[in-house]
Amino acid sequence: LASKSRAKIFGVGINPHSLVGVSSTSEITLQPAAPEVAGEGLNFDVESATDNSKWLNYSSIIDNSANSISVALDGDNLPEGVTIELVASSDAGNGIGEVGESTVKPVVLGKTQLELISGIKNCYTGKGENAGHQLIYSLKMEQTSDNYKALTSGSFSTTVIYTITEN
Repeated sequence: LASKSRAKIFGVGINPHSLVGVSSTSEITLQPAAPEVAGEGLNFDVESATDNSKWLNYSSIIDNSANSISVALDGDNLPEGVTIELVASSDAGNGIGEVGESTVKPVVLGKTQLELISGIKNCYTGKGENAGHQLIYSLKMEQTSDNYKALTSGSFSTTVIYTITEN
């Protein structure tokens, strides 16, 4: 004679979470090239004024909405007329799930949060280099007379803040 008994032995819980990070926290230095000939100005179209060594990685488990990632500067300690543009490439395809879509166009970084990645659902991008979205930072300057007059030599620093939020 067989007897069966059913008892609740365990429950399963998956907590919602959203995490964002950059593949490396090492400092980036962007700088234009000094003139090589008298009478020329600074050259912002050189390799030293661009950096693509960082990757944006994220993980997301949400209910029925979507997450997005925005970017802003924490303090804007840049010389007048000088800006930093950021492009986030499309996802590298090394993760799993429904990763977000990049704007794939340059955003000019400032104190105001700007959307960089949208439509993030349940996914992870992978971590480190060659995972997630490659970040391309470029130092730019609109070379007007007023901007050039306002330039000073020196070292300037600012911090880039990435924020993941539920929409």
